[in-house]
Amino acid sequence: MGEHGCQLGDGSNISTADGVPFLNRDHITDLSAGRTVLAFIQGGGEASVIRTEESEDGRRVRGEQKFVKFKDKIKAVSCGDDMVTLLSERGQVLCLDTSLVPWPLAALCNIEVSQVACGSQHSVALSKDGQVYTWGQGSKGQLGLGERQPSATSPQHLNSLSAVPLVQVAAGGGQSFALSVSGALFSWGSNHCGQLGLGDTTDRHTPTPVHNLNTKKTIHISCGKDHTATLTKLKNNQYCEVI
Repeated sequence: MGEHGCQLGDGSNISTADGVPFLNRDHITDLSAGRTVLAFIQGGGEASVIRTEESEDGRRVRGEQKFVKFKDKIKAVSCGDDMVTLLSERGQVLCLDTSLVPWPLAALCNIEVSQVACGSQHSVALSKDGQVYTWGQGSKGQLGLGERQPSATSPQHLNSLSAVPLVQVAAGGGQSFALSVSGALFSWGSNHCGQLGLGDTTDRHTPTPVHNLNTKKTIHISCGKDHTATLTKLKNNQYCEVI
């Protein structure tokens, strides 16, 4: 489904939810969609991707399902605009472009990673011991490394959060978030729509506490291109807030 003639189902021009026929026979454990790519993990740890193609009239149409060739089982996937980032069961981070052979990120080879999240042109990883690493495009501050580092071609350790015990990271179009064990939230990156939840529209180049949620315990974060949603817990109730 999609807009402006975007097709990700059986190739017909639809804008409502519909099944992808050749996926119905498989048990899917994780999936992620980017601007031009869909990636999913099957029950046996195999990863597959579907890249959309542009037709002559400018519409995006579904391409063929392609299986990713890798020796280890994959447990999670996250897509940016065009890039696919995979996480193996051993905690290894792998990147996949238009080829079908993923490559490991050398800077993270000796680090066990528990989660990866992709924005449009950047990625964020959380290690098992709670450390954050970022790489990719950072012109809006989405890497959290300060104004003097607008991009990074390899994962960089985010020292400013090294003393904070973290449980989740999230990334949207040009924004990044980190969630602490205590429920405190940190945001950085693009903020032209107020998606950082800081009460203004100024970009941040380093992680900044989201004080507006100090009285609530955040338990999950999800980012869109220009907005962010948090799931918070108050006493015995849970509810969703968009920031």
